[in-house]
Amino acid sequence: MTIYDLKTMQICDISENTVVALGTFDGCHEGHRAVFGQAIRSAIKNKTKSVVFTFSTPPCKDKKKSIYTLDEKINFIRKTGIDFLAIEDFDVIRDLSGKEFFEKIILGTLKSKGAVCGYNYRFGKMAMCGAEDLADFFKKVGGSVDICPEITYLGQNISSSAIRKKIECGEIEDILPYSDPYTVYAIVEHGKKLGRAIGIPTINQHIPSEKVSPKKGVYITECEIGEDVYPSITNVGTRPTTDGDNAPENMETHIIGYDGDLYSSYIKVNFYKYLRDEKKFSSIDGLKEQISKDCIASKDYFLK
Repeated sequence: MTIYDLKTMQICDISENTVVALGTFDGCHEGHRAVFGQAIRSAIKNKTKSVVFTFSTPPCKDKKKSIYTLDEKINFIRKTGIDFLAIEDFDVIRDLSGKEFFEKIILGTLKSKGAVCGYNYRFGKMAMCGAEDLADFFKKVGGSVDICPEITYLGQNISSSAIRKKIECGEIEDILPYSDPYTVYAIVEHGKKLGRAIGIPTINQHIPSEKVSPKKGVYITECEIGEDVYPSITNVGTRPTTDGDNAPENMETHIIGYDGDLYSSYIKVNFYKYLRDEKKFSSIDGLKEQISKDCIASKDYFLK
């Protein structure tokens, strides 16, 4: 996949006609996969290339935190088989009318002969245009648009907004039937090394500031280290037993069965289940006993 960052490049150097997949694509649920898959099929059918056009910044006034960082979004799209990815800062195009966006970006920059989007796709200044308007624009130039319908699970609409709310509420397990797990990919930082001192070594990471944080508590997780995957338990919170109630929030993970130095490495932690609330124990021994139970729960979860 060739990536074009339109913020740093004057033009998107695509010399072939394309079918463009349009959307914010925050997270990676079945609705997004449907759009990418249809774009690839349409491109093959029409003997063109597939391209995703998306944003480096959230296109919303309140600047909601994202499920994905930009790097995570890129890595997800890279795995789909899309030929090109064009990334733009939303502020650059926010004042373009729908017609201007269509002519300047879709026809001009991306050389698109067709498009794929979700049923609720909006574009143009103040989001004045929708998927049907896009279809009308393309019809006038001999192109076509595939509009992917709403996808539901157990009667509930699958959307990034719904997934974001579940993450914030700790309902991590609920998203797994239709989405990749919530993931944090961050550098391992030096901590106080208290975990190692009590025989339970941990890695310390900070959730990126632009990324939505899960509810405070302990989670069953999985750590990817190179080609290996390890069960783990992760605490998101302030570590009240060792650091007190007013400590800054961080993310601390005990990797079951791993012994090594990961400082300054970027480690991917996948979240699978909310296990329990964060708790202040009366003693370190009480904390160790609970962590031992948490580790058993994590290992049992992945043996299912």
